[in-house]
Amino acid sequence: MGRAERDVIMGVIDRLPATVLDWSSGLATLDPVDVIEVRRPMTSLSSSGGGRWWVGPREVRPELEDVHDTGGEYDSIYALWPCEPGVPQCGWGCTQGASHATLGAGFSSISTDHWHTLANDPDPEQGYVHEWLHQVEGLYRGLGLSEAELPSLHDAAQFTSTRPVDEAPFGRSYAEYEAGSRTWSPWYRDYMTGRLRPADGSGLPLVDGPIGLTPERWRLRLRR
Repeated sequence: MGRAERDVIMGVIDRLPATVLDWSSGLATLDPVDVIEVRRPMTSLSSSGGGRWWVGPREVRPELEDVHDTGGEYDSIYALWPCEPGVPQCGWGCTQGASHATLGAGFSSISTDHWHTLANDPDPEQGYVHEWLHQVEGLYRGLGLSEAELPSLHDAAQFTSTRPVDEAPFGRSYAEYEAGSRTWSPWYRDYMTGRLRPADGSGLPLVDGPIGLTPERWRLRLRR
């Protein structure tokens, strides 16, 4: 990364602990956050299928092993990397759950070629929260939470909030709200606090109980 790109991306990373703490109403945070700058060049990419590529766990294996060998242990890892425009990427970001390849941590890989757009983003860290929540979703799915209890993170168009309609998303689906506001923060806030309900016209059945990550559901992690 060039200096300007690195400064912008680090500004986003610095915001993440407080943002997750705020959007989850104190139920979760990314803290502490440690940053490892990889000084060596990346000489390979991993296939994500369909002719697309990403920096996967294989590409940062030396850094993962260095941390592990010095006694470090992490729940969550981001690999942030600059990409040439012509390389077909796996997506805005891609995530996989904890595995042997990631030394037991959730793993998200994000190309930072969007960095120059972040100054005009109302919540520039929202994409980073999204990829982390994919890690969270995978963890709790493994702990037994069904999609009726914790929907797919990409199902925002089917849901709205249990909060009053004078608060965002104002009775609309989160996708309808985002189209005008350019932020998904209400979706992430309610996803992380168990305040989701099916949107009108979604066709989803009414659920007898909260939808999303309530305090009790967050605590399921402690039973691992």
